[in-house]
Amino acid sequence: LAYNYGKHLGLAFQFQDDVLDFIGSRSVLGKPTLGDLREGIATAPVLFAAEQYPGLTPLIERRFKNDGDVELANGWVMQSDGIERTKVMARKHAAAAVEAIDALPPIACPHARRCRRGLKELAHMAVNRIK
Repeated sequence: LAYNYGKHLGLAFQFQDDVLDFIGSRSVLGKPTLGDLREGIATAPVLFAAEQYPGLTPLIERRFKNDGDVELANGWVMQSDGIERTKVMARKHAAAAVEAIDALPPIACPHARRCRRGLKELAHMAVNRIK
């Protein structure tokens, strides 16, 4: 159960991080947006967008190295449902993390119950964060 919690919490956090790279604010994030694209990394929003915009595939294959690739890829991602689909994935994994905690056997200890509530809240925070 702990493995499932950690796996799903990590995936929820990463998918939200992928979303924030496109819609976050540099001043809030403390780092430039589109950083993954600039590093040549195709994250979930890009891969989902490529299903709607096949022109993204050559950009992904060359790791967004040509002039204008980052801007073109960003435009297609923003026009696609890639960001929304990634948000859905983040929420699904956060819910799976909560389910892992809910699957633990009942316990009478108030401290343990608080800890479990905290772990569930952490899963919700992972997908509702803005930085």
